[in-house]
Amino acid sequence: MYGEYLERLSRQIEARFNQIEAIYNFEHGNEFEVALCQLLAELLPDKYGVCRGVILSHDDDKEGDDIIIYDRMNFPSLRGDESVGFSLRQQIPFDAVYAYIECKHAIEDYETLNKALSQVAKVKELLFKRQLRKNKDYDVAGPIYNGKVRDWPRQEPEYLNQPYGVVFARRYKSRLISSIRPTSLSPDLMILGKDHIGSQTVNLGPDGVKGAIFVDEKCGYPLVEEFNKDCAFGLGIIMLLNALSSIQLEPINWNAFLNNHFSEKLKKT
Repeated sequence: MYGEYLERLSRQIEARFNQIEAIYNFEHGNEFEVALCQLLAELLPDKYGVCRGVILSHDDDKEGDDIIIYDRMNFPSLRGDESVGFSLRQQIPFDAVYAYIECKHAIEDYETLNKALSQVAKVKELLFKRQLRKNKDYDVAGPIYNGKVRDWPRQEPEYLNQPYGVVFARRYKSRLISSIRPTSLSPDLMILGKDHIGSQTVNLGPDGVKGAIFVDEKCGYPLVEEFNKDCAFGLGIIMLLNALSSIQLEPINWNAFLNNHFSEKLKKT
């Protein structure tokens, strides 16, 4: 049943891309970013805002240039006509950010892949500078199974508002990713065309499959490329939704923004 659902969702996403491509052509990266924004806005619950733009820290450090999923209920942004709005780049405070998506129409060489990995790393590094809230359910020593600590990906992230990074490519040349040794700045999820997912998943045979929602740098297993014929788009969106639903953002620190603003005003007077 679920396999059929994933295939159906993936086909619907691919059909939506084709429909949007007929309008935007996708000759340039910007058009594909706009298309993915439209698709995510249709699929995600209303609490999640979607835009293109940069992420700002309290000190006005900036990172990112692609797609941001943010707290739509607590952060005001210009919305209006989405056909126009998605073409505009916005600035989102890092306290309001759920996830960042580095968007590529195609990843077919190592140069493009490494650039995507680098962009996600820069964004996550910035997001780790926000106020982070410890997760009491985090397994510090590692997951325990049959009374023993195992070297498997932890099911719970270290922080409740853990930064989440995604690489999304509509086209992908397989076997570019043999394995990526993860760090805290690695992508948590890679959606690689309609057939491949990149994630930190371990097949333990009779003990089942162990996977991490958020990349676990303390686990010894790498990010690997997994073949999921015709299901990667649907599977990736569900994995994204699963991660988003577990993130608990801290309240936006408006005091920091106001203090910085008025301090700059005083310096100019």
